[in-house]
Amino acid sequence: MRWIVTKDHHGGCIGLGEDADGVPARGKPGDGDALPSEFRLYTARGRLLFEGRCGDIDADWWHGMEPLLYAWTTFRCRRLTWRPAGTDEPWRPLRP
Repeated sequence: MRWIVTKDHHGGCIGLGEDADGVPARGKPGDGDALPSEFRLYTARGRLLFEGRCGDIDADWWHGMEPLLYAWTTFRCRRLTWRPAGTDEPWRPLRP
């Protein structure tokens, strides 16, 4: 699933992500504008590290975990919340 970091509250990771084939790739934050879901990645203590856009988590929660898995070890991200892009819906925790 394509995903990209569009806001970096940690430093140095703007544009970090994967292409549609799951290959690590960098891009510009605007590259995520066409993606249907927004996500946020947090540490276990609740510190927001990254925000971004990704494919449709509602349709494919398994691949929606990819940003979290990528940032799990390096940045100690332990939680991902998401919502449909462009809405004011509350942020939902990622749950199977």
